[in-house]
Amino acid sequence: MATILSDVATKQDNADVAVKTVPQEVHGRVRVANGVVSGTVVGTGAAGTVINLVKLPKGARVLPSSKLYLEAGQNANVTIKVGDAADDDRYLAAVAMGASKVTVALDKTAAIGATNLADEGWIFITTAVDALTAKYIAFEIFYVID
Repeated sequence: MATILSDVATKQDNADVAVKTVPQEVHGRVRVANGVVSGTVVGTGAAGTVINLVKLPKGARVLPSSKLYLEAGQNANVTIKVGDAADDDRYLAAVAMGASKVTVALDKTAAIGATNLADEGWIFITTAVDALTAKYIAFEIFYVID
């Protein structure tokens, strides 16, 4: 039976020391920042409101397993995006949440897991189109520091 190697396994199996894995392929400890944005502060934010979720250190790289959890009762027209100081939709392009309870994966494929923060900075939500009406947003931001 044949053995098939992934791109990472091919590098690890190579005797040539010049062929090495990069931190994005094989890396250290995964960390998580989890928290809640709740109360009237969520329900009073008009379109264009910025909600800082967590400040991550320089070099942090957000992983695709990161998620937002929004309670039911959200304004069906509101859209949110998630980003950082360098790109306000790096992790989630503007998406409509709808009125139901929803879990949103931060999965903007081009950037998630591929970009290290150049400086310490906030990971934040920006609202658009309409105001938030739900009173509860929870988050899990998984990251590594390369």
